[in-house]
Amino acid sequence: MRSGLVQRLSAAVSELPDASGGLAIVMATAGTPPAIAVLSTGDVFLSGSQARVGVHGTSSVVRRLGDSFSLLIPLDDVAVRVEVVDATAEVHGDLALIAGTVSGFRPTAEPPWVMTMRFHAQDGDAAEIGAHLAYWTGVRSWLAGDSPGPPPLP
Repeated sequence: MRSGLVQRLSAAVSELPDASGGLAIVMATAGTPPAIAVLSTGDVFLSGSQARVGVHGTSSVVRRLGDSFSLLIPLDDVAVRVEVVDATAEVHGDLALIAGTVSGFRPTAEPPWVMTMRFHAQDGDAAEIGAHLAYWTGVRSWLAGDSPGPPPLP
């Protein structure tokens, strides 16, 4: 069961938003007081035991990080809570990198309810939507370490 959950989680997070929208992920920090942020899959990179999140540099999750955070990632039939420890934040211009070590994950279910969170495109022009998609693609590449140098501008 655990390996199947890992595969489903990896597949869900690796899928970037498209023109119709995408998965919404909730990040909650362990700071005092805690803070939350709603992220897209383009803002999150998970690889093995490493978690990297890109947020706006002035976000409250940067200031109220504490040393750990949780990601709540909805799948089709269950949400998965990913716990991240030894977290640090580095501000790079307008974007901050929050990184840490995945300490564990577990399904979170409230039967008979299923949590679904998605972004949906508003009535906007194709160029505006395309700019957002290009930004998320750039952030994901930067989080993965594929793009050296400063992060893309929001």
